Amino acid sequence: MNEPVLISTEIPDNLQIINGKNIFKKDINEFIIPSSITKLGDDCFYGCSSLKSINIPATITSIGSWCFYECSSLKSINIPSSINELGNYCFYKCYSLTSVTIPSSISELGKLCFRECSSLKSINIPSSITKFGNGCFYKCGCEEELMKNQRIPRNCFKDWW
Repeated sequence: MNEPVLISTEIPDNLQIINGKNIFKKDINEFIIPSSITKLGDDCFYGCSSLKSINIPATITSIGSWCFYECSSLKSINIPSSINELGNYCFYKCYSLTSVTIPSSISELGKLCFRECSSLKSINIPSSITKFGNGCFYKCGCEEELMKNQRIPRNCFKDWW
């Protein structure tokens, strides 16, 4: 039996924060975030396994913890320079994510941020990042290449809970 898939939805213009209470584990292929949104809260797209792409507008200043956790179909994402931190578990188990460009505005990667992003082949690590969360690149597709970067602490590549 085929279950319905939400193809699009309209967000009210006065909404400022998207949290996971309404989106959690929904079948969404693409999500367009309006420019009125300033924050993607914790668990925002948690478990949205059908989500393939998302464009984050420059009005977003914060991406919460677990925001894209288990978005296993997510292939690409833009991270605008308005963001300075990626929350804990942010892209954990985004198995289809192939490349990420981290802007120089980011100074911190949360713990387990890119854990098990097994298809990730390319990720830039700007010198602006001064804090790396434990296990942030554990079982990441480009783990071997990242290990060559001496600025990245070794605890980033270890299983950590």
